[in-house]
Amino acid sequence: MRTRPKKRDSDSFFLRLLFGSSAEVTNDDVAYFRRYPDQIEEITAPIAIHRVFLWACAALGTVLVAASKVLKYSALLSFLSDGFKEFAVDIVYESGVALIGAALTAYILGIVLNKQQENAAAWRTELRRRIGLPVPPEDR
Repeated sequence: MRTRPKKRDSDSFFLRLLFGSSAEVTNDDVAYFRRYPDQIEEITAPIAIHRVFLWACAALGTVLVAASKVLKYSALLSFLSDGFKEFAVDIVYESGVALIGAALTAYILGIVLNKQQENAAAWRTELRRRIGLPVPPEDR
């Protein structure tokens, strides 16, 4: 039985594809996936990466909300008229709240989607078993 590689290995492929300028397949890629061919289909956005982005958005949103309060109660924007100052504070605040809300919504939707994917894999496996088809490794 093959040992499962560390999740960080497949996450690094995802990050390279996300932030890289091309989808070039390297010799290291070939060697890795020759050893773990069942992971080829898994090179999508792993849940750990989603969580990092969601936490980063939530943290940025929290920083923006805090910054809006600092701007509101400090003299940093005293050179602006009251109307423009209120507008600037509101923009920063609403941007922070929107980021926090988007992160929470995406997180909840991710949980629901993961459950649906687990159910779909189990359904496919059972259906293939009952009609006599082989079960691919990703559905085992």
